[in-house]
Amino acid sequence: MSFRRAIVAQMLILCALAPAVRAEQYDLEQALALALDASTNVGISSERLKSARGDVLRSYGGLMPNLNMGMWAGHSWAGPTTGIVVDDQGRPIQPSGFDYEQYSFSLQSQFSLFNWGANYNTIGQAKGNAGAAAYDLEYTRDLIRAVTIREYYELVRQRKLEQVQVENLEAKRRNLEQIEAFYKIGSRTKADYLQARVDYSNSQLQLMNVSNAEAIAEARLKSRLNIPQDAPLEVDESLEFTATDVDLNSEVDYMFEHRSDLLASRQRIDATRAGLSLSEKARYPAFTGSFNYGWNDRTFPGGGEMFKQNYVWSAGVFLDWNIFDRFQTKANIQNAKAQQRIAEYDLQQAKIDAVLDVRQITLNLEQAKERLGLAEETVAAAEENLRLAEERYRVGAGTVLETIEASASLTQAQASLIDARVDYLVNRADLQRATGRPVSSR
Repeated sequence: MSFRRAIVAQMLILCALAPAVRAEQYDLEQALALALDASTNVGISSERLKSARGDVLRSYGGLMPNLNMGMWAGHSWAGPTTGIVVDDQGRPIQPSGFDYEQYSFSLQSQFSLFNWGANYNTIGQAKGNAGAAAYDLEYTRDLIRAVTIREYYELVRQRKLEQVQVENLEAKRRNLEQIEAFYKIGSRTKADYLQARVDYSNSQLQLMNVSNAEAIAEARLKSRLNIPQDAPLEVDESLEFTATDVDLNSEVDYMFEHRSDLLASRQRIDATRAGLSLSEKARYPAFTGSFNYGWNDRTFPGGGEMFKQNYVWSAGVFLDWNIFDRFQTKANIQNAKAQQRIAEYDLQQAKIDAVLDVRQITLNLEQAKERLGLAEETVAAAEENLRLAEERYRVGAGTVLETIEASASLTQAQASLIDARVDYLVNRADLQRATGRPVSSR
């Protein structure tokens, strides 16, 4: 008896301490927000989007002229020469060397006049890549939300299963004490006592397994939320919801229009088409305009003198046509065509995989819904069966084995009901992710 009492005492102590340790509770929406903030994958996708948008801005620059300005000021020294120069009075002299100040100013600009729309192809390519990056970010967020919901409800599942096992163990303890008391007065056999003792030990092992699974589920959720492993974590364990019917065809139709990874693939096809057109434009000549202005003097300008004297400016148009580039343009066109076909194949395969994904999730959701009704009926029947088995055993009309089997059936039925509820909620979130709907707890 001392061993059993020690176990019971430990369980009571743990139950008493649990509320004091687990102080802060996270509901599912809070967990989703923490998971998104902590996700490095979301951060990477966000930075890729910023980079792609930078490329869009750069591509628009191709439609504008560039403008470069340069200024220089310095002091120059000239050494002695062997030649004869003429001074300011017209007298020939042989200079021994001299120094002087020097100032210069330049302004240059170039702009594309006509390149067969290559600049617009560059813009289209950049926009396509940026659009794909935006959809990739959204799909990454949906994945993180769906995984977080799965891990959140997995913790709820394990904690509820642990509660079931704790209640089951307490019932087995009371049953063992009752049978032991009867055994001592000779109204029950030793076999009854040993069966009850084995059943109690098996229930202890089951509780250990469930407790370990609960600890692992908690560690995974803490890692997902970037919470320290030694910090307390309490979650909302309610599993209330209203099951709804799902139509596969409607879900698939909605998916084709809204699923983010499919939309990203379409954007990549647009980008590769623009890239192919851009590669083909390299076959043709391009016309570029230019403007140059320069000024140089030995005295510092004042009052706008650099625009009045000692200046040179020019404007012109030049043609750039790479007549033979050692097959570089041909190779680039072939590569662009291949990239376009690859993007189209990727979209085709993504659609096939997405339809299968939605089909599997829909089947799992329907199965979970059917299991819900059956599990609720089974729990009610198992509770009544256990009550009758205990009553028969109390009056001597039943056996310990019947009571043990009835108790095990009830525990299994309660666990099946918990599994059905959690599986429905998890698959509902997966269906939201798979069809492109906002992934949330609702």
